[in-house]
Amino acid sequence: MRHAAFLSCLTLSLLGVPGLRGQDRQPHLILSLFTGVRAGHRIWTLRDQPLVAYTPGLVPSGQFDTLNLERRIASGFVAGASGVYFPGPHLGFEGEIAFLGMTVESSCSIRQSQPLVTGDIGPELCSSLQGQAMAMSAVSFGIGVVGRLAPASKVYPYVRANAGLIARTRSTIEMNGSYTDASGEISPITLLADSSPTNVGLHGTLAAGLVFTMGTGYQVRLEGRDVMAVLDQVTGRADPSSGTLVPPRSGRLVHNFALIVALDVILEHSRRRRY
Repeated sequence: MRHAAFLSCLTLSLLGVPGLRGQDRQPHLILSLFTGVRAGHRIWTLRDQPLVAYTPGLVPSGQFDTLNLERRIASGFVAGASGVYFPGPHLGFEGEIAFLGMTVESSCSIRQSQPLVTGDIGPELCSSLQGQAMAMSAVSFGIGVVGRLAPASKVYPYVRANAGLIARTRSTIEMNGSYTDASGEISPITLLADSSPTNVGLHGTLAAGLVFTMGTGYQVRLEGRDVMAVLDQVTGRADPSSGTLVPPRSGRLVHNFALIVALDVILEHSRRRRY
C-alpha cells in the first residue's frame, strides 16, 4: 500500500496537479493609455538686441532702442497611447504616440534711445510681447525598448527608452507683436522672423517607473520621464537695419521632464512553468 501511494503521488506530480506544479502568468502583449503633466523650460534668451526706433507710420528715426527678449515653453500636460510586446519575461519592444499640450510664452523689456523719440512705437510693441502666450501643440511618434524586473511580482520596476519624431504647430523663434498705427488702429507686426522654420524634429525619451498589478487583466503604472527634443533657438543678435529682425538660429537639445500615470490593458499573457 505504501508503494502504491508513493507511485500515485509521483504520477500526479508529473502530470502537473495544481499545487505541485504551477505556471506564472506574465503580461505578454499590453496596450496602454496615459496622461500626466510636464515641466516648463526656457528655450532661448536674446539680450541687447538693437531695434530701430520707429514712429507710428513706421518711419525710422535714425535712433535705436535696445530689447531683451526671451522665449520659453510653459508647463502643460501630456497624453497618449502605447503598445508593448514582450517576447520574453524581461525585454520588450514598444511603439508610442503622445500629444503634448504646449504654450509658447514670450517676454520683452526695452531701453529706449536717448534722447527719446517722439511717438516711438517700441515700448508698445514690447508691451504686447511681455507675457504673451500662444498655443503650440506637438505630436510625437516613437519606438523603443522596455526592460522589466521581476514581472511576476505584484509590484515591479521597469525602465524604457525610445526615439522618433516630434511635429509642432508653431515656430519657437518667430515673435509677432502689435502697435497703434498713424490712424489709431491696432496693427500686427513681426518683430522676429524665422528664416527657415522647422516644425518636425527628432526626439527621444528615457523613463523609469513602477508597475502595480490590478488582477489578471489590468496594470497601473507611475512613471517619470525625460523627453528630449531638438528645438530651434536664437543664437545671436540680428541686423537691425533690415526692418524685421532675422536673428541667427540653430537647433538645441532641450530636456523636458514629465510625470505620468498609465492604465495598462493586458491583451495576452505568457506562461512560464515553475516546478
